[in-house]
Amino acid sequence: MNTISCSKVFLVLLVSLFPIQILAQNAILAVCDEVTFKVLCKDTLQLDPTSTSATSFEDVAAIILKNTTSTATQISDQFTNLLNKRVYSGSKVALVNCIKDYQDAIRKLADTSKALQSRNYNDIKTGMIAAQDDGLSCDKDFRDFARNDQYLGANQVKTYIMLCSIVYQLTIN
Repeated sequence: MNTISCSKVFLVLLVSLFPIQILAQNAILAVCDEVTFKVLCKDTLQLDPTSTSATSFEDVAAIILKNTTSTATQISDQFTNLLNKRVYSGSKVALVNCIKDYQDAIRKLADTSKALQSRNYNDIKTGMIAAQDDGLSCDKDFRDFARNDQYLGANQVKTYIMLCSIVYQLTIN
């Protein structure tokens, strides 16, 4: 009898608490309706297991910022690997510039993360604009110097720039 009572209590708790978690997750995803790149915002949150504990705009911004930093690191690593291969000289110039741009962006994103923790919104805005500009600078370098080579990082760079925009938009509200 005691086992049946425990099972019933567990079932009642499961049925009553599970919808609350779904509602909370839906509320967090609704935050993405406030930004330009809604689909990327929602996809990023759904793929990040820490999003289930997010309870505010700042929490969502921190998760997106973490993913932005990860994307910047992946891009920088990709460009470093490409630089070690035989590439057209124009592409080499673009790659060297892009590696510098993304190393700078990663530093700015780390500073922005600290600013987010202390809720220093002016520093967040400044950091995100500067980090986004680094990605745009890299994109321009590829168009200017590497005309003949396929721009392998174009999609990742576009995603990076969009993620920067999401963090910025979440923190100006």
